[in-house]
Amino acid sequence: MINTIWMFLIGFGILVAASTGHIGVISDTIFNSSTKAVEFTFGLAGMIALWSGILKVAETAGITEWIAKIFQPILALLFPSLKTAQSALGLISMTVAANMLGLGNVATPIGLKTMAELQGHNQTPNQASPEICTFMTLVFGGLSLIPSTLIAIRSQAGSSQPALVLGPVLIITLIATSAGLLFNHLALRLDDWYHRKEH
Repeated sequence: MINTIWMFLIGFGILVAASTGHIGVISDTIFNSSTKAVEFTFGLAGMIALWSGILKVAETAGITEWIAKIFQPILALLFPSLKTAQSALGLISMTVAANMLGLGNVATPIGLKTMAELQGHNQTPNQASPEICTFMTLVFGGLSLIPSTLIAIRSQAGSSQPALVLGPVLIITLIATSAGLLFNHLALRLDDWYHRKEH
């Protein structure tokens, strides 16, 4: 569907340009945009590599594990059924810590391992358990302390203060994560009430 929409927009644009005698503008735009895209990609790759290196040092220094230990008591409240499952709570903590530090390449494999661990505690394997729903809400809330990719994009776009977004991003992602967890909690309570009513 998306491909169809894009093809329609491109085709419509070319037809309008041809009918108004501006077909040459399209050629110039395509060439200039392609050049800028390549320059932007290489510049962004450099910035991401720099931040990934810095954050990898932080991970090696044990900062990620330290943050994970801080979050573990809080996560025990969000996942009451996993209080005795230290392995699962540890993995969830590591995933949250990695995401907060912008370690996307580290967070992804840990997140997959966490999902596998949570699935092992799932009593209904064909359905997402409350723990899986809460974990996904927590991850997709996007709580971030260091949005390295966003900082890299702003720097490449010519921003004089690319890291100026740190405060607003933290506030917004904190609100988004809190709202997501609240609605997730309400949905789980409603689902629990519905099943009790059925029985």
